[in-house]
Amino acid sequence: MELDDRPDLADRLKDAIPAATLIAMRPAPDGGPDEILVVERAEKLAFAGGMIAFPGGRVEAQDHALAASAVPSLPPAEAVARIAAIRETFEETGLLCGLAGSDETTGPAACDHIAAARREMLDGTPFDALLADRGWAIDAHALLPFARWCPPAGITLARRFDARFYVVRALAGAEVSPDRTENAAAFWARASTLVGDNDAGRIKMVGPTRATLMRLAMGHGFADAKASAEQFPVREILPVVRHEGSESWTGVPAGHGYPDVDFRIR
Repeated sequence: MELDDRPDLADRLKDAIPAATLIAMRPAPDGGPDEILVVERAEKLAFAGGMIAFPGGRVEAQDHALAASAVPSLPPAEAVARIAAIRETFEETGLLCGLAGSDETTGPAACDHIAAARREMLDGTPFDALLADRGWAIDAHALLPFARWCPPAGITLARRFDARFYVVRALAGAEVSPDRTENAAAFWARASTLVGDNDAGRIKMVGPTRATLMRLAMGHGFADAKASAEQFPVREILPVVRHEGSESWTGVPAGHGYPDVDFRIR
């Protein structure tokens, strides 16, 4: 799986905010397509307020130090993004992914230990301190690079993000809860269900989220998502914009593994 860290990207994306998103997938109880973890963002937020999204957020200063010590085998920008994806998902939903196995994260008392750690994090304890106190180790290679969205500012959002998307396998029955600060809800649903709800107007989401769910809906679960990620090397996605009269539309260029999808931007 090739990583997208070409030197020329630094200049091309110098105005973009580094961010990371985690697509957690768990087996469905009925044996059908995997369920995917999403959040409903709080209405008050300037970025995608009230919309359905994957958990994640911008890279923070604390992620750099942890990445340097815990993930030295990856390029720095890649390592930092994976740390941010793990940290943001834990803070927003309580789902802890990307850790090496230990009694505290896999044994019978795992739920209590993880819930206690999250409460400390929401109270202000840094993520690296939580890991050190419990002897937990990052397994960043559990996260598989899936996409890298870099839409220009103004196409779907007022600000420009350089957002790396990762897929990760979650345990069957994994429970989640929203932080009640940035997110009003956190829940599991099939990709096809979320796309259908968006098309029917029951939920809202930005174009990259909808397009990614459509790509995931083409498969049955994590194994298919992994195969898609391996088939299409991750490259920055710069959406193509076209104008039809007074309306403007954008879509995903070929070669990224996405279906033919358009979304109106104005």
